[in-house]
Amino acid sequence: MGEVLKIKQLNDQELALSRLLVYANHFQKLTEPKSISKEMADGLLACAPKRRSMRMEDIFYSVIKKYPDGVVIKDIDVMFNPEYKIDVLKILISARKRKKYYVIWPGRIEKGKLIYGEEGFPDYKEYNITDYDITFVK
Repeated sequence: MGEVLKIKQLNDQELALSRLLVYANHFQKLTEPKSISKEMADGLLACAPKRRSMRMEDIFYSVIKKYPDGVVIKDIDVMFNPEYKIDVLKILISARKRKKYYVIWPGRIEKGKLIYGEEGFPDYKEYNITDYDITFVK
């Protein structure tokens, strides 16, 4: 399902419109991504701690729907809190079905996997790109 492309390969408008594009961190220099960390944290703090995992998708969508279609977002780190035990990519993809947006990945890519955090730490996550309907643009 998912794939990795270089920016110059991203010329298919249909692809760009139909799936979530996840950009490498260095793309922040080429665009003006919107930081959503404070808005996400505020939304999560408004919930009881035990309800935050269940409400994450709603909170995320309520934040991004305020922005125009096609917005590039960054600073999604709060979503990776290990206490939430959520699949961040599934939430990002689900929201993409309702709102056209793009995201700057806050980690790295290695051997076809999106990686967040450092191995051995509680927030460390690996996502096999082929398991998700995304395009990672490097």
